[in-house]
Amino acid sequence: MRKRALCLLLTLCLLLTACGGKGDFSLREDELLAVGDIVCTWPEAQIYIMSQYTKYTSSYGPGIWNVQLADGTFEEYIRDGLLDYLELLFLTDYGAREAGVILSNAEQSSVNRAAEAFMQELGDEGRAATGITRDLVEEAYARFARAQIFYRQTMVDGYVEVSDEEARVISVQIVEIEHRAGYAEALRIKDELEDGKSVSEALRGNDGITVRKENVVRGTYGEEWETIVFALKEGRWSPIIPADTSYYLVQCVSPYLVEETARHKAEMERSLREENLDGVLNELADSVQVIYNPGRWEKWSMQQYEGLPAVNFYDHTGELIK
Repeated sequence: MRKRALCLLLTLCLLLTACGGKGDFSLREDELLAVGDIVCTWPEAQIYIMSQYTKYTSSYGPGIWNVQLADGTFEEYIRDGLLDYLELLFLTDYGAREAGVILSNAEQSSVNRAAEAFMQELGDEGRAATGITRDLVEEAYARFARAQIFYRQTMVDGYVEVSDEEARVISVQIVEIEHRAGYAEALRIKDELEDGKSVSEALRGNDGITVRKENVVRGTYGEEWETIVFALKEGRWSPIIPADTSYYLVQCVSPYLVEETARHKAEMERSLREENLDGVLNELADSVQVIYNPGRWEKWSMQQYEGLPAVNFYDHTGELIK
C-alpha cells in the first residue's frame, strides 16, 4: 500500500505549478514551498531527502548519485522526483484539512511513536546538521497520516460501479488469415470449421494463417470484433470479421472466466478510483495558491548527507497505513 500511495503522488505531479503563485504571500529563506497556508520548511524537507539518501546509498553506495542517465545524473533525477512528491504531499494534506480530517487518539499515538523512533535514529549529530526537530518530525508523520485518510476517503471509499458484463473476460481461439491469402480462402476455412473439421485439418498447408488462444477483455480489439465475439456461445465460431490487414475467425472457448473476471473487475474499479482521486486533486490545485522557493531547493546536494545517521521516514509509517 505504501509503494502504491507513493507512486500515486509521483505520477500525479503535473497537477501543480512548479513555481510562482498568486497573491502577495511569499516564502522566507528557510521555507521551500507552500500550499495555501501549509508551509514546508527546509528542515522538514530534509526528512524526506535523507530518507531517499539512505534508501539508495544503502543499496548502491554513495557513488550512485554521480551515475549519468540520459537526462542528467541520478541525483538530479531523484531531486526532481522529491520536489514533485513534496508538492503533492502538501496538496493532499491541504485537501485532508479542507475535508475536516482529524487524527484519532490512536492515530496520534502512532504518529508519536513513529516520530520518537525517527528521532532516536537521527541522533544528536543528525539534528545538529539538519535542524530537524521532534515537532517537525511529528507533524511530518501527522501529515502523512492525514494523506492516507484522504486517499481512503477519495479513492478507496469512493463509490464506483463496474458491472460483471463490463469486466467479463472470455477465452477464445483466434484464426487470423492475412489478406494475401484471400477472402475465398477465409470463407473455405470458415465452412470447414463449421462442418466440424479440426483447426489443424482446415488450415493444413496454408501460408499466412496463424492460430492462437487468448483471454480477451473489452477494449482489446475493435468495436465490431468485440460486438460479435462477446456474443458467441461456448464452442461457436464467429462469421468472418474483416480488419485492416487480416480476416478473423474466432471460436468461443469460454464465455465467462470467473477468476479472471473478478481480477479484471477489481483492476477497473481501482482505475476509476484513481480517476476520482485525480479529479479531486485537480480541483484542489485549481483552488489553492501554490508557491515554491527555487533558490532554497538549488542549494543542496546528496553529498552533504554523507556520514550522517541513516534514517528512513517510511520505515515507521506502517501503523499509519490501514
